[in-house]
Amino acid sequence: MSSYNTEPGQSLAACGLSSSLAMQLLLFLLLFSSPGQALLQCPKACNCILQVNGTSATCGPLNSFPTGLPVDTTFVSVENTNLSQLSSDALWGLSNLQELHLAGNRIDNLNSGLLKPTPSLEVLDLTYNTLSELPSGLFRNSTVLHSLVLKGNRLETLKLDWLEGLVALKWLDVSENRIQKLPPDLLLNFTALQILDLSDNMLLELPPNLLKGLPNLERLHLQGNQLQTFAEGTFSATPNLHYLFLQGNRLNKLSLGIFSSLGELDMLDLSNNSLAQVPDGLLDKVGQMKDGFDLSENPWKCDEGLCGLYHWLLNKQDRMFSKHNTLCSSPENQAGQKLLEVAKKNVCPKEQVP
Repeated sequence: MSSYNTEPGQSLAACGLSSSLAMQLLLFLLLFSSPGQALLQCPKACNCILQVNGTSATCGPLNSFPTGLPVDTTFVSVENTNLSQLSSDALWGLSNLQELHLAGNRIDNLNSGLLKPTPSLEVLDLTYNTLSELPSGLFRNSTVLHSLVLKGNRLETLKLDWLEGLVALKWLDVSENRIQKLPPDLLLNFTALQILDLSDNMLLELPPNLLKGLPNLERLHLQGNQLQTFAEGTFSATPNLHYLFLQGNRLNKLSLGIFSSLGELDMLDLSNNSLAQVPDGLLDKVGQMKDGFDLSENPWKCDEGLCGLYHWLLNKQDRMFSKHNTLCSSPENQAGQKLLEVAKKNVCPKEQVP
């Protein structure tokens, strides 16, 4: 009776397999333990998955950046570990790297040449580290980087030479830092930028020319700062802005034309500020607000000085958020009443409200 069992040292071909097929099977067994799971060149602290466009590596826990990653690696995640330093050659050999996620570590400084070996890098996430500054020229070779997240670090400002080279940047997030002041021409040549998040910092003012070079900006987050007003023309160069978040500041005065160029605006949040009055016609030229607006948590003075706002509210009331928290603070006979209800009472002279 014939047997399919082989003796030690017997070749695969003796089992009925051609030498070519045997070699292919042997190579497969060497490379993969299961579909998509690479064995070769994957550091012990990492899980390497072979994707269509290259290897994806998720690593941790560890105290240093992994070495020996496959040369075709396109995605690396080393998040929520004890990583505090990145050597200048940490990314050498990763010329195909497209995404680098380093959130939730203790990184407090970066070498200026760190990203030089990664010209294909598109996404860099450094959320919740301890960076207080960036080295000059860090992004000089990052011409295709489109998403940079520096949220939750210790930055007190941003400098022009820190961001040099980011010609393709579409999303910049520096929220939850300690930024108090920004250079007026910081973003002058960031024509591709679509999302800018400066929220939850300590900004006292926004430089009048900060947004001048951002014709494609669609979303601007300024909430959670200490802004009191805006210079005339601040938003004049952002005609494609769709979302503007200004809640949680100290805004107490807005000029008549401050929003006049925002004809595409879909959402505006002015809640939790110090606005008592706004000029007639302030919101007449903004977009359709199809995604809504919020005027709540302001000390509104509900007299004839708000007649223009009353008229606008009545036409847009179906898109109004927090109607029950948008209340009058004065005069005394209106205090505590809902702003929208006062508008409906038509307290203005007839010639002022059609």
